[in-house]
Amino acid sequence: MLPDWLKGQMASALPEGSQLSIGEMFSTAKMGVQYKNILFESSDGSLKINFNDLLIEPNLSLSKPARISVGKGFVKSGEIDLLIKEFNGAIILGDMDKPEVSLLGKIQQISDDDKAILSNMEFLIQGLASFKKSVTAHAGEINLNFVAPEGPVSVKVSDLDFTGEMGNDLNVKVLAKKAHADLSALGGGNTNRVFNGEQVSLKLNLREQDTWVLPLEFNAVNLTSPAGKLGASLQIKATGVWKNAVKPCSLSAVMSSEKECGKMTDVLDIDLAFKEETGRLLFLGEGYCVTPNAGCPQRINTQVKTKNTAEILSKVIISGVLNPIVGGVILGALLSSPVSDNSDFDHQASIKAEGNRIFLNGKPII
Repeated sequence: MLPDWLKGQMASALPEGSQLSIGEMFSTAKMGVQYKNILFESSDGSLKINFNDLLIEPNLSLSKPARISVGKGFVKSGEIDLLIKEFNGAIILGDMDKPEVSLLGKIQQISDDDKAILSNMEFLIQGLASFKKSVTAHAGEINLNFVAPEGPVSVKVSDLDFTGEMGNDLNVKVLAKKAHADLSALGGGNTNRVFNGEQVSLKLNLREQDTWVLPLEFNAVNLTSPAGKLGASLQIKATGVWKNAVKPCSLSAVMSSEKECGKMTDVLDIDLAFKEETGRLLFLGEGYCVTPNAGCPQRINTQVKTKNTAEILSKVIISGVLNPIVGGVILGALLSSPVSDNSDFDHQASIKAEGNRIFLNGKPII
């Protein structure tokens, strides 16, 4: 009787229009329930979950009344296909007057056809039954491989801590001990375009103001590449802005990239600060219609300030971040510009782009 009762409870709690099918169901010796070949699909088909086997067993504890395990599972959401191996979790109950349901667990591996591999993750999801949810997680290693518009990219992150909160908005904070990014195959290719950093952090907050915005901040220290040490620290701040929405959208709709919600087209309040022992580079600006497939004319207005200009620009060019020709033109523009009034910098220059036209200090470079 228990397997059928639990199946009915799960089915009654599903969102309207979604579908759930289960192959076999049977009880275990420990009063648990084993389900085979579970398939769930949301009403719009945007989410599919398939578990080869799911075990739910009671636990002799009021605070942790049940445990859950999955040998292998498959999750498809949009263009993301995830394979989950060896998931083990426990249901946690908080205050008994108003039970707060949480999930504590471990996953041996999450992979996406070798595009992404996350190993040895421990996590806690709080607020399963409430509108506002929070997640904390620690992963031993994450490997990401994807194809950007200019070519393949590989990213490896080790010893990662993740915290996130989701309600009306999304708050995320990621900390990692080390990070490795291989961009050597982008564009024409450059073997020096492989970067390593330590004490890496990323913060972002997707929220609705007049439109949806995404402020983010990235930090890293002890930056190196095959060419040697690049700098002592890198800090990037920017805000992505959504445009062309035809109706108000919820957080989940924006995250699902529904067409009616518009798309992120602009990147504003850009503040990039790069430092090494004796030099500094500060990049300030704003870009309109600069994201892929923005569908509108690109406009960029920026200002570059440098300290020990020749030395720090040379490192940036050698690392492959800047094309040598473009980097040389910017270096020449900076060195020929008036000395900055700010004692923290030696030179400054303005860079403006309108479509394919690029201007340095108001003069076209092409």
